[in-house]
Amino acid sequence: MTTEQEDEKSWEEWIRLVAEEYGLNLEKKDRETEKQKRILEAAMHIFSERGFEGASTSAIAERAQVAEATIFKHYRSKKGLLLHLVIPAISRVATPFILRPVLKILDQDKPSEELFRELYADRVRLVERNWKKIKIIVVESLFQPELREALQDHVARSIYEVMSERIGDWQREGRLRDDLPTHVVARSILSIGIGYLLAKNIFPRYLAQGEEEQELAWMAEVLLHGIAGPKEKEEG
Repeated sequence: MTTEQEDEKSWEEWIRLVAEEYGLNLEKKDRETEKQKRILEAAMHIFSERGFEGASTSAIAERAQVAEATIFKHYRSKKGLLLHLVIPAISRVATPFILRPVLKILDQDKPSEELFRELYADRVRLVERNWKKIKIIVVESLFQPELREALQDHVARSIYEVMSERIGDWQREGRLRDDLPTHVVARSILSIGIGYLLAKNIFPRYLAQGEEEQELAWMAEVLLHGIAGPKEKEEG
């Protein structure tokens, strides 16, 4: 069995154990009743607005127009409802949804600046389309060990393995500096993208003033060429 197959098996086993513990139905969404879909939609809105601790099953039931007992019947607890909402999302998107578009972009024969501009544009669109779920996953992973484990052991590892392989190739080709550790380069690429998303959603008036296309071009420019001016470069 290859390492990739072992990773896939361990991921599926982890998902199965969490599903069994909290009574999660991980089948396709079209098998959910209309009432369950309303509950999950209401939970997504309320968890996103108030966080897990601030949300109540009574508020979720009221928004979904169901009896509060219905939530416990299907999901056992508030935590079971949270995990039912986000664990399947992580399970489905961990490798195919996150990595395949990235690989398709990075494997193109284009200048590095153009590739990174496309990469940032694609990831920004992905986050914005799924902002509420991503917000829940990121915030609650600070407090829920199941989510933190999913993000660290499966999503983050998959992303880092792909990034480190491409970074190594580009360092050998002379497209990126080879005097920096792989994790530092990977962190720099991610930090610029995450920084823009935070700026756009929290402080757009000050930190995301340009048109998005121009902002993405600036991000790629800063990543590859830095912010040092002529004087700094001369002294360096």
